[in-house]
Amino acid sequence: MKRGFTLIELLVVIAIIAILAAILFPVFARAREKARQSSCLNNVKQMGLAAMMYAQDYDETNVPCSTADVVIVYQRVNGAVTLTWGPWFALLQPYCANPHIFLCPSEPQGTYGNYTSYGCNYLVTGRTFNLAVVKLSEIKYPAETLIFADSAWTGSTTDYHTSNAWRINASRHPSYFVPARHNGGANMAFCDGHAKWHSIPLDPNSTYVGPIKYTMPIVDVCWYPDGRPKY
Repeated sequence: MKRGFTLIELLVVIAIIAILAAILFPVFARAREKARQSSCLNNVKQMGLAAMMYAQDYDETNVPCSTADVVIVYQRVNGAVTLTWGPWFALLQPYCANPHIFLCPSEPQGTYGNYTSYGCNYLVTGRTFNLAVVKLSEIKYPAETLIFADSAWTGSTTDYHTSNAWRINASRHPSYFVPARHNGGANMAFCDGHAKWHSIPLDPNSTYVGPIKYTMPIVDVCWYPDGRPKY
């Protein structure tokens, strides 16, 4: 004679399923983020190589962070947009087959008007904030000098009213900093063209409660052509 499950047996099975789900869901979430991290790293790698090709075409001059010298039509993911200034991601577009590389899979809406999720280290690119352009020969440690990285801003109007996350530098600012959005770190490209993931600790003293957490300033890479700061 067949009998059905008792209530206790059903509750035990449900409890086991709930425990397994609690264990596996975070694992699946980390696996999905790991896949996005790998895709982002490929984006950053392509940007680094595009910057090297740009430099070879312009007498070994790094791509400027921005310039007002030309009007550029930048093919954004959502269509053509005419820019009256030339940001680095528009200047690099001719060297990239796919405009999607300027949007991080973990931040697909971008941090600056849907144009890009990444920031350019203007301390080694110049042509903005009255900085002179920088040539590759001026960079003392190209394999350790940062040129592109994941970028973000708090989005808080009390901190800053707009995003400058298309650029980054050694000092952190509410409107631009390198977030730890990929499993506790960020993807970075360096002046020799290589790219890698870099761990970034969160700021334990930050009082910002928004969705993007403040990170500590990155001091173990070079930000300036002469190798500063690298402690």
